[in-house]
Amino acid sequence: MKKVVAFTGSPRKNGNTATLVKEVIRGAQDAGAETTIFYLYDMNIKPCQGCFVCRKTGHCVLQDDFQNMFKHIVDADVVVFSSPVYIGQVTAQMKLLWDRLCGLIDENRKPRYAAKNLIMLYSQGDPNAQSFQASFQINEALLKMFGLNVVDTILLTDGVDPNTAANNEELLLKAYEAGKAI
Repeated sequence: MKKVVAFTGSPRKNGNTATLVKEVIRGAQDAGAETTIFYLYDMNIKPCQGCFVCRKTGHCVLQDDFQNMFKHIVDADVVVFSSPVYIGQVTAQMKLLWDRLCGLIDENRKPRYAAKNLIMLYSQGDPNAQSFQASFQINEALLKMFGLNVVDTILLTDGVDPNTAANNEELLLKAYEAGKAI
């Protein structure tokens, strides 16, 4: 059975980002996957201290909720990162998580674990789908360094209203199908 772990970097548990990630998870469950969702706003995630112990050992020395999340990433076949776009980039909570992923690589910057598929979900208020593509490309390149390879990116545009995703049947289907393809 495949394992899927999703991380939601939105403070809204019923907003656009959450709606999309729930559809991916529903698709994954319908395909027989074991799934877990972490709502980063509910988690205690300390900022990286830059000590590099994780590069040597593969484990972070900070004691917080990250240890459980990291274990889920290590054990997962597929990872899902979902975030609204704040000031052209993912939320601070998502960035906190990403900053702590250094244990996925060794001292030579080589991934410690087998490559994992990654689904990226973004929701933005801007109606122009091209507005933040440069940021999304940077994110993809950085996460690839950790052995997380983007296989699908789903973008909700013009999402100022928190119900935009729930009313977009085409995007909901795309999210569901991305999960089911797992």
